[in-house]
This record gives sequence, structure tokens and C-alpha cells, in this order.
Amino acid sequence: MASLLTSKVTQRSQTTLPPGVRKVLDLEPGERVGYVIKGNKVELVNASAAEDEDPILDGFLEFIERDISEHPKHLQFFPRHLLERIQKATRGVKIDHDADIDGATAL
Repeated sequence: MASLLTSKVTQRSQTTLPPGVRKVLDLEPGERVGYVIKGNKVELVNASAAEDEDPILDGFLEFIERDISEHPKHLQFFPRHLLERIQKATRGVKIDHDADIDGATAL
């Protein structure tokens, strides 16, 4: 169920975000708020976090999420033979998932 949180707009068109909104958006002092306009509705987002987002990838992931929720019967386990092939190809490869990526990258 959605919660209604409110704040007052001052004469200078400023407002204070309620604590619940800051918590949901994971906003820290000094971060930026973004406004996504969809028809006659406005969605508030953490723009500081969104700066690193990829709109193409986001659209694809939204499609996948929607497809999974609408058609859960289409989900299948990852085929064991592909998993074994991946494990064989990467055996002995050390990966530091927290390391920076050097040079140009492409997906």
C-alpha cells in the first residue's frame, strides 16, 4: 500500500523532503533529487545515484522484470551444461570484483 507523505512549498518554491522520502531514496545531505515526469505524474529519484545509470540498460532490465512478473512460467533453470562450460573456461581466473576497470570497456 502506498504512503502519502507531504511537505509544504514555500513562497520561494522550496520544500523539505520528509524523512521517509529521504530514506526511500537513500539521499544524503548534498545529494541531488531528480524529477521524472510521466504524463501528469512526477516520480522523485535520487539523481546522484542515477548519474551512473544507463537508460538503455535500465529499459532492458525493466522489460525483463515486467516479463518475469507477467510470465513466471517462462522461467527456467540455467542449463547445467552451460554452467559447467563457464566454470571450465574461468577455472583458475582470479577476479577482484571491487577493482577499478582500466581502459575502455564495451558491452
